[in-house]
Amino acid sequence: MPGLTRPRRCHVVCTEVPPHVVGGLGRYAERILPALRDSGVPIEVYGVTGRPRQADRPLRRIAGLVAFNVRVAARILRAGGRSGAVVAVHDWMGCIAGILCRSAGRMPVVFHVHTCEHNTAPGARRTAVTAGITALENAMARLASLIVVPSAGMRDELVARGWPPGRLRVVPHGFEDPELVRLAGLSGAERDRLRAKVRAGYLPGGAGRLVVFAGRLSSHKGVHTLIKAVPALLRERGDLRVVLVGSGDDAEVARLIEREGVGEHVVAGYRFLDPPEVFAHFLAADVCAFPSSYEPFGLVAVEAMALGRPVVVGPGYSPEVVGDGAVRCRTGEPEELAAALARCLDDPEHAAGLARRGAEHVRARYSWARTAETTLAAYAEVAR
Repeated sequence: MPGLTRPRRCHVVCTEVPPHVVGGLGRYAERILPALRDSGVPIEVYGVTGRPRQADRPLRRIAGLVAFNVRVAARILRAGGRSGAVVAVHDWMGCIAGILCRSAGRMPVVFHVHTCEHNTAPGARRTAVTAGITALENAMARLASLIVVPSAGMRDELVARGWPPGRLRVVPHGFEDPELVRLAGLSGAERDRLRAKVRAGYLPGGAGRLVVFAGRLSSHKGVHTLIKAVPALLRERGDLRVVLVGSGDDAEVARLIEREGVGEHVVAGYRFLDPPEVFAHFLAADVCAFPSSYEPFGLVAVEAMALGRPVVVGPGYSPEVVGDGAVRCRTGEPEELAAALARCLDDPEHAAGLARRGAEHVRARYSWARTAETTLAAYAEVAR
């Protein structure tokens, strides 16, 4: 529609929506949906209620996901393709609904791709399930009016995979969580008290050096690289503690900690913490480490940078995401990671400069309001 600057209505298909937030997609939905609603555009959200039961067999979960997509597509199609309406589907879990709305209703569909770790992350195993996910993603990419990704690095990966570059749009995420904003605004004395409280839980008397990792404990998040870097760090830093916040390949991580002989210095709780606790850990850290070999955006690094903490990331991060506000390792080698962490731990001036540049980079570049506006502008490109 000529002159249209935003869509008339958005149908959002996102399997993980508040209050059941367990991963990155849920964190994204928790922030972007209110920002979209604040724009005044009517938003209809279709999500899965309740957490999936771990006891459910994979085929049962897949059947439930298919049924969800078919029900959602039927509801959207019954509502009719109103002028200016757009269907937005998030990741492969909403692809079936998107394909049906595009094929049966000729509705404009925007495909949000937050991750393709099932087939592009280093070490990803090729199975019947991942082959099916890849086929769904490719089919949705062919039919989608536009494809939205969070970083230039991910755009380039998908172009190399054969996806249409002319229909790809980069829309970075924001960073503001209410608790993060509150913590960032603490006075120096209040910040010191919170740091001391968290550090006392890991360091004798709160004295020593603290490295914090947050995320899934899986190989492409770089947690194995971090554990293998610890022996080199311990040679001159016996007061070191490395805290792993998250869960995932718990048994494998536990075995690696034992094999490397670093059990007294690596603390793994094997559970996810609520965002306020994670942010408090970032504040307490001398340096935050996110050495991912695959990372479409990397919200945890952006959040740690926003809190003014020194950050080291892995080669999986797209360079423009962190800019000069974090140290980006070029390889996934433990020796390079250890050297980058050691400099932050031993050189206060370097660490302070990195923290300052990181906070400036994030605050100048990212906000959920900007993400919402850019997202709506993308929807307006295809709204009829």
